Amino acid sequence: MTIAYQVEVRSPDPSLTGFPAAVDGVLHDARGWQRAGFRFERRSSDAPFTIAVAEPDDAEALCRPYDVYRMYSCQNGPLVVINADRWRAATPQWTGDLATYRVMLLNHEVGHLLGLHHPAVQCPVPGRPAAVMSQQSTELRGCLPNPWPLADEVALAARHDLPLAPPYSR
Repeated sequence: MTIAYQVEVRSPDPSLTGFPAAVDGVLHDARGWQRAGFRFERRSSDAPFTIAVAEPDDAEALCRPYDVYRMYSCQNGPLVVINADRWRAATPQWTGDLATYRVMLLNHEVGHLLGLHHPAVQCPVPGRPAAVMSQQSTELRGCLPNPWPLADEVALAARHDLPLAPPYSR
């Protein structure tokens, strides 16, 4: 299944100019969602999905009706929003390095775009890698930081029976 996307940098911050290349690198990496049979194709326009990095106020507005507290990122319908502050500095709870956080953040939010949700148990086995769909930005709870989807997450996404770009739900 091919997923066409475009990338937006919604900030004047020059440190974010590498964001589009980072998105491409993660989405085209064989360790990621490609293992579930997804092929990602970046377009300059007319793509049904957008991955954007935005400053906190803009991220909050784009994520509504979700409340991301100007701090977190989201998937909202066909839009993946990465909070620029998280891209620049991760979160205090993250125990890995910034580069790994960025990969995890993109894979996590794109996982939502693919229809996946947070697991019921955030860290089933302390000392092992966290599921990429776990809320690693806030609660590793003894699991190791992990930027890539685990085999069971890939298997779930590979069924292709989950709705792409699910709308807001509580």
